[in-house]
Amino acid sequence: TPYRVQAVIDAVEAGELDEAILDRAVERLLVIILRAQETPKGHTSIDIDAHHALAHRIAAESIVLLKNADGILPLKGGETLAVIGQAAQTPIFQGGGSSHINPTRVDVPLDLLQARAEVQYAPGDSAALDRIEQGLINEAVNTAQGADAALLFIALPESIESESYDRPNLDLTPHQVALIQAVAQANPRTVVILNNGSAIDMRAWIGGVAAVVEAWLPGQAGAGAVVDVLFGDVNPSGKLAETFPLRLADTPAYLNFPGEHDTVRYGEGIYVGYRAYEAQDRAVLFPFGFGLSYTTFEYSNLTIDATAFGLGSIPTIALDVTNTGPVAGKEIVQLYVHDVRARLPRPPKELKAFAKVQLEPGETKRVSFTLTERAFSYYDPDHQQWVAEAGEFDILIGSSSADIRLTQRITLSEGTPLPPILHMESTVGDWLADPRGAKLLQPMLEAMMAAVGQETLGMEAEGFIRYLPLTVLLGFPDFASQEASPPQIVAGMLARFHAEHA
Repeated sequence: TPYRVQAVIDAVEAGELDEAILDRAVERLLVIILRAQETPKGHTSIDIDAHHALAHRIAAESIVLLKNADGILPLKGGETLAVIGQAAQTPIFQGGGSSHINPTRVDVPLDLLQARAEVQYAPGDSAALDRIEQGLINEAVNTAQGADAALLFIALPESIESESYDRPNLDLTPHQVALIQAVAQANPRTVVILNNGSAIDMRAWIGGVAAVVEAWLPGQAGAGAVVDVLFGDVNPSGKLAETFPLRLADTPAYLNFPGEHDTVRYGEGIYVGYRAYEAQDRAVLFPFGFGLSYTTFEYSNLTIDATAFGLGSIPTIALDVTNTGPVAGKEIVQLYVHDVRARLPRPPKELKAFAKVQLEPGETKRVSFTLTERAFSYYDPDHQQWVAEAGEFDILIGSSSADIRLTQRITLSEGTPLPPILHMESTVGDWLADPRGAKLLQPMLEAMMAAVGQETLGMEAEGFIRYLPLTVLLGFPDFASQEASPPQIVAGMLARFHAEHA
């Protein structure tokens, strides 16, 4: 729009925007525009069936099995199924708003299930957001009572979850919760299939159902993927890319979002997702990286080619994964790193690599990871760069963030070289943490202690002064100088510090 264009021009003329940066941005736009102009127009031939098959495979790989009590899944075949929920007949397979696409075709769960088993259907669900329609629930219960298993398709309506607005909570609708509870009571072999974009609160009903299949918003071929998982044609291997909390109040951003006066405070900082739940030792419904399988996997023989290494020789980590169950399956092995001690606050662990491995029953494969320096680094806002500190790190290998199977400690022998950043407001601890700064400050501290008749600081006093700016400490009556003010003393120390290390 004209006013936005003028705003850019004004920023350049005022020196607020470097023209070279603007040139690079315009160049990127022009490259895309020119490429688009060169693209042949009109219909191009594509293999619609092949694309649909690819969408089917991707959806199947993404499905997460959250619960499977007593191995109710996969279905055995030859069973009578009660299929309940409007999402089984009118699938919810994509997000709302501008994420809508025009599919080439859409698979329908009910149609595919009817081709595999004897099915009785009840709509069960309701478009109402704030009331329970008991008639629909009664019909669903009657349908479920006579079936070998009940498949309950539950989808968040677009009015709750869509682009351009945020969900106010983690809840299903009251009707959906009542429907799940009633069907599960009528048929203990109830499987809930979910279509949603992110975590939901399941506390009111998860204890009563036999299985939960998280199918997300799986695309036009998602129904076929769901049916494949239900009948065991595909062994589920998806893992949660987010933590499912017990309740909204447990989420890291709960106290900061949505903020006020159109301003959001990102108060959780680095403690996003599993990093926050683990740092607070907070229970969750399902942890980050979680996902069940129809088989089991054993991890063993963790090796690291060097337990002490420098920045130029990052280690290779390997382990054996064995399929110890009865069917073929895929496992996603996750590698986390724990920084044992750091200058700045760090999460208990962070995901740094993962790999998916496919195994036949009884088969073992070696899984390897080669980490880079970045896996041991954090962003230091004072230095405005990524920093790897020398010290110890734990390598943690697991099936989820909460299911760590193998661990080993390694040592980074050298850290990222950093320039000194001591300044007028640096604390006593900042000075002591820098070996060069400590050489200047330590004699001064000893002289100050001698002046008050003490040889050393007690632990309580040491902990107290560590967090004081040095200018504040030098202003205390016992330590005040008659010859210069605290800022003058610190300025002189900084001058000597920079002169010695220029």
